[in-house]
Amino acid sequence: MVEVRIGKSLKVIGEFKLIREDGTEETISGKRSFCRCGLSSSMPFCDSTHKTKARWVKKIEDEEVD
Repeated sequence: MVEVRIGKSLKVIGEFKLIREDGTEETISGKRSFCRCGLSSSMPFCDSTHKTKARWVKKIEDEEVD
């Protein structure tokens, strides 16, 4: 088993123990990607929200240049 502490983003494959900031523990088996942008609605896991937010931010920045 691999122990994973959330702090920096990372992808983990296999069986591991997730220790959350509040000290609760969860055993996870499989593949997980952890959010590093802070925009995910399923924290601490990545839900790819960053992809849509990045497009939105770029669109706003482009409009400000015009």
